[in-house]
Amino acid sequence: MNQKLIKEFEELLGKNRVLSEAEELLCYSYDATSKEFMPDVVVFPLNSNEISNIVKLCLKYNTPVVGRGSGSGFSGGSLPLKGGVVVSFTKMNHILEIDEENMFVTVEPGVINADLKSYLAEKGYFYPPDPASYEFSTIGGNVAECSGGPSAVKYGVTKDYVAALELITGDGEIINTGSKSVKDVSGYNLTQLMVGSEGTLGLFSKITLKFLSNPEANSLILVSFDDIGNGFNAAISLLKLRNRPSMLEFMDKSSIESVKSYFKSDIIKIEGAFLFIIEADGSRLEVGESVAEYEKILKEFSPVFLFSSGSEEEKRVIMEARKAISPSLRKYGDLKINNDIAVPINKIIEMLSFIEGISKTYNVPIINFGHFGDGNIHVNIMLNKDDADMVKRGEKAKFEILKKTAEAGGSLSGEHGIGLEKKEFMKLKYNDYYMNILKNIKKVFDPRNIINPGKIF
Repeated sequence: MNQKLIKEFEELLGKNRVLSEAEELLCYSYDATSKEFMPDVVVFPLNSNEISNIVKLCLKYNTPVVGRGSGSGFSGGSLPLKGGVVVSFTKMNHILEIDEENMFVTVEPGVINADLKSYLAEKGYFYPPDPASYEFSTIGGNVAECSGGPSAVKYGVTKDYVAALELITGDGEIINTGSKSVKDVSGYNLTQLMVGSEGTLGLFSKITLKFLSNPEANSLILVSFDDIGNGFNAAISLLKLRNRPSMLEFMDKSSIESVKSYFKSDIIKIEGAFLFIIEADGSRLEVGESVAEYEKILKEFSPVFLFSSGSEEEKRVIMEARKAISPSLRKYGDLKINNDIAVPINKIIEMLSFIEGISKTYNVPIINFGHFGDGNIHVNIMLNKDDADMVKRGEKAKFEILKKTAEAGGSLSGEHGIGLEKKEFMKLKYNDYYMNILKNIKKVFDPRNIINPGKIF
C-alpha cells in the first residue's frame, strides 16, 4: 500500500480512524461467503464531506474504494476484491431526524436495522423490512442489496421504503436523490437505481426512509402438509385474501427435520413434507378474524399439523426456530453454497421439484426454505469442504439451478445480490446489449471504476 496515501488518510481523519496493520485488516477481509480478500487500509468517516475527501484521495492514487457495513452479506459485495481502501460505516450509526408529520426518518448508513426498529417501535411506529440478519445488518447494507425478509409478502422490501439518499459518486461528488414528497417524478428515478446497486455506484452517507404505524397485534400459525400440491394451493388461497398474511414462510422436509433435531421444543414437533409459518397482523379484531379465516381455508387442504400461537412465548419460539434453519444445516456439511433465487409464485413447486432432481443427479444435499409469498427460495447446497469432487458437483448443481431460474422467468438473486458469487452467471439471464447498459450506467457514476470494482459484471 502506498504509505503516502495512508499518511494523507491519517491527516484527514486522525490516526485513530485509519487501520493499516495486517492483524487489524483481517477483520475486514471476509463476509458470510467463504472468500477472503485483504484490504490495504480501512478508514472510518464521520460525515459526507469526509467520504468525499476519501474518494478524491483514492482517485489521486488510483486506488479502489469499497463501502462496508456489518460485513454480513452472502454475495461478497463488500469484499475488497482488488485490495485498496475499505470504508467502514460503523461510526456513522446515528438516527439524524424523525419527521412524524410526514412519517419519514433519516439515518446514517451504519445504523443497525434492529436499532431503527426499536427506536421507531418506542414511538408507536414500524419499519417493515426485516432480513434474517436484521439484528446486526446495517441500513446502508440493506439498501445496497435491497434486502427483503418475511414481512415482504404484505409490506414490500427495502426499495419500497427508501425516499431519498445522499451519496458520494466515483468522482467524489456529493449528490442528493429523491425527496420527502410523496409524488416525485422529476427526471430519472436515481434513488431506486441506487437501491440494490450493491455499492457499485456510490457510497451512501444519509438515507431517508418512510415508516408506518405499528400494527396493534399479530398471531402466528404453523401448518404442514404431506402433499406439497395441497400446501401450494392453500398458500395461493391465502394470498388472494383481502387481508393477506403479513408473513408466509415455507420450509421443505429437509429443513423441517434439520430444525427439529437442532431446536428442541414441544411446539416444533412437526410432521409433513411442506411447512408454512403464517402471520396475521393488524388490529386485535382484524387478527382474530384473519386467524379464523386462515384456519378455515387451511383445513380445506388436509393439513397434517395445524397450530395457532396463543402467547408471546409461543410466537417467540416459532420465530427463533425459523432463524435456526441456517445454523441447523451444518449437520449436512461444513460448506454451504447459498442461493437466494426468486421465481414467479406459480413456479415455486416446479422449481422445488427441479432442485430435488438436481440433488439426486449430483448427489449433494440441497435444503430449501424461504419466503413463499414473494417467490424467494433460499437454496442451500451443503458440501464437505475437504471433498474436492463433492465441491465440484455442488458448483455444477448451482449452475443448473440458476439456469433453470432464468428459464422460469425468475431472478438470480432475490435479496442477497450478485456480488462476486453470481456475476459469472448473469449471462444466463441477460444478453450483451443489456449488460453493456449496466456497465455504461456504472461509468456515469464511477468513470474510473474505483467504487467497488469487479462486482456484478
